[in-house]
Amino acid sequence: MVSSASSRAAPVSLIRDDVHERMRAEILACTLKPGSMVQENDLALRYGVSKSPVRDAFLRLSQQGLVEVLPRKGYRIKPISVADAAEMYEMRLLLERACIDRAVDQAPDATLAALDAFRNSGRTPDLPSWIAYNRAFHVALARAGANQRLARAACDIIEEFDRLTYMSIAAFDTRGLKALVDEHVALIDALQGRDKRRARAIAAAHVEEARDRLLDSLSNLAVVP
Repeated sequence: MVSSASSRAAPVSLIRDDVHERMRAEILACTLKPGSMVQENDLALRYGVSKSPVRDAFLRLSQQGLVEVLPRKGYRIKPISVADAAEMYEMRLLLERACIDRAVDQAPDATLAALDAFRNSGRTPDLPSWIAYNRAFHVALARAGANQRLARAACDIIEEFDRLTYMSIAAFDTRGLKALVDEHVALIDALQGRDKRRARAIAAAHVEEARDRLLDSLSNLAVVP
């Protein structure tokens, strides 16, 4: 039997999750502009909620690297700098290559076969869904090598990439997104074939092309602090 306290808590939890998802979506789409100051009161009025779920969302978003908490000043949407973006892509490539090496050398066949789930699931014109698919694919790749510390390091940086991914592919149509899924499929083929050289080359091209698209996007937007 569900207690009365639990039944009261459920709607509060749903409101907090909804506010978090709405704020996160606006940050990813740069509706809440990088570098801008935001206040709890303003967003509470905007979303028609109390300050509590907004405050909770700010804390969760700060843990995800999307918001900076400024004591006695409020909150700032984390700026995107060219230097920081370039460093993130460099770190991601280093970590993904290491994960690929371990996956090719040590992952059980069943683990690599499970990557087949990503062959078609990302073929959607819905950009937020595609970004979630892309994140899930790279997380699965990071975990395939079974080195837990390496996987955690890779997953940490992958989780920070959603906003950069959004900016790098925001102008893509359905065909562009499907082409990126094709790159994932080629990487899955190389992993399942235990072809380390090809897998590393595909991953490098995939990350470097994303980096170049993002840097081109940054050059045309006022998002650099």
